[in-house]
Amino acid sequence: MKCCIIGLGVFGKNLARNLAQLGADVLAIDRREDNVAQIKDEVGAAVVMDFDDPAPLAHFPIDEMDAVVIAIGDDFEHSMALTVKSQELGAKRIVCRVLSPMHERLLRLLKADRLVVPEEVAARGLAHSLLMHGVLDGFDMGNEHSIIEAAVPAALVGKSLTDTAEDFKRAGVRIVTIKRIEKGLFDALVKSPDVPVKRRTLGIVTMEEIFQADDIFVLFGPEKNLRSFLETYSGD
Repeated sequence: MKCCIIGLGVFGKNLARNLAQLGADVLAIDRREDNVAQIKDEVGAAVVMDFDDPAPLAHFPIDEMDAVVIAIGDDFEHSMALTVKSQELGAKRIVCRVLSPMHERLLRLLKADRLVVPEEVAARGLAHSLLMHGVLDGFDMGNEHSIIEAAVPAALVGKSLTDTAEDFKRAGVRIVTIKRIEKGLFDALVKSPDVPVKRRTLGIVTMEEIFQADDIFVLFGPEKNLRSFLETYSGD
């Protein structure tokens, strides 16, 4: 997959980095040399371009990109101009960071494929973590359904999906996968709060998988069901 990220602030830089880590061929563009320098060794290509004139965007293979993300977070006019230019150059899919309600209305008129408000996404995740016991992050799926990441409830530690299938069914909650700490020799020797914890995703959870104390559940269901499930089995 080929992606072009235009605008390398905090949002754009992390998006470019994550896409590259997932195997995408990333072209990263920003008007500031320091932003480009910070990302250039982590993506396929990183270049400096003055946003005052969108014409130089034609020098890049925009029509070959599977997605062009306009991630500019501080300039309404530049965002609009680069969105229009990307369309002119035949971008297959355009994703735009929204800067204001008016910006959103204009982007909808331009028929941008997807609009993103990073602050709203972060706020929803924080809301889930504040309102539900043990929740670390969450994503609103619409119609009052969510996907959440939560610490394994205490009452389920040491049990398997076979043991708890009826509990999940009764609660109306589905387990999507589990994130588990990778424990190597170095981790056993060095335990420090300054060393980030590495986790791996188990994929599809087998019926025999034993839930461990440090596991993170990825759960899906109605928000009220998720809240009730975590409160019921948390052990507090």
